[in-house]
Amino acid sequence: MYGDNETSILTLNQTVNATSEKWELSFSATMATILSISSFLTLVGNTMVVTVVIKHPGMRTRTNLFLMNLALADFLVGLLPVPFAISTLIMGTWIFGDVLCTIVGFLNAFCLVASIHTLMYISIHKCYSITRPFSDPFKLRRILIMMAAAWLWAGFSATITVTGLTYVHYKPGTSQCGPQYPHDIKSYIHHYIIQATNIIIPLVIMIYCYGRMFYEIRKHAVRLQKNSTIEGDVLLAQQKRAFWTLFIVLACFIVCWLPYHGYASYLVITKSFKSTNFLRHFNPVAYMFGYINSACNPIIYALRSPSFRQGYKEILCRSSGYLISDDKTECRKNNRRI
Repeated sequence: MYGDNETSILTLNQTVNATSEKWELSFSATMATILSISSFLTLVGNTMVVTVVIKHPGMRTRTNLFLMNLALADFLVGLLPVPFAISTLIMGTWIFGDVLCTIVGFLNAFCLVASIHTLMYISIHKCYSITRPFSDPFKLRRILIMMAAAWLWAGFSATITVTGLTYVHYKPGTSQCGPQYPHDIKSYIHHYIIQATNIIIPLVIMIYCYGRMFYEIRKHAVRLQKNSTIEGDVLLAQQKRAFWTLFIVLACFIVCWLPYHGYASYLVITKSFKSTNFLRHFNPVAYMFGYINSACNPIIYALRSPSFRQGYKEILCRSSGYLISDDKTECRKNNRRI
């Protein structure tokens, strides 16, 4: 009899806690609407990026292959984790069971790490291209190896997140399943491995590479001012456009995922694992900004690249006959320049 009463009290407490963790209807509806729009734009936009690169041989540059890799990771985010986040916001709790909780936690880590390492390899590739224009260390085979390495490391990082050093579960007051908060030596080892290999090291490499690129472009610009040629001016303009486009992609990624990493770092440092009212609202907001990033890149390409912009128009307008190239940034139809 005592055991039955104890079970009833425990069940009642869990129900009260679960109810207290639910968000207000206005908050849930707003967040779900934003994520739904973001998911739609993510799926459509990144599908167009992949289609443009695959369909047009002139768009299959080494940089665009990396961008296609990034688009695939973003597409997976919009297709799988985001719908589960929307459902959790609407229902107020996770309703899909432990197996799907583990799968979604794996996918969140998998896509995020694949994106970070793809951005890191993009910076390395462009740094060599700009600082050593007369060398050609990045053959197609090496590019493909780097793309595969990003996915393999993402798979390894996500795997140790769901099995081994830690585990994934749903925490009341959050919009997604995620790894447990560090609380013992094993979980802290996992935390620092992930932070070092997927945040600190890639960020240091990217800062160094973009710093070198910026310095080299400025130095090249000074040389051209003394001995200007049309060919040199065109080359410099292409280098600047590529540099700033990729820099904007990186900056957008950092800004969008900064709230999540700030939130996660706060919990680790303070060891305040109890879901306060602030954290209960900040968790879905932090994830929302991270998910929105997956919809941003196709828009950036459209604004910065005439070739991608023309490719999008071809898909949306169902037109054909265009030769689209990211090398010369020009389109032809029926052998006439347009």
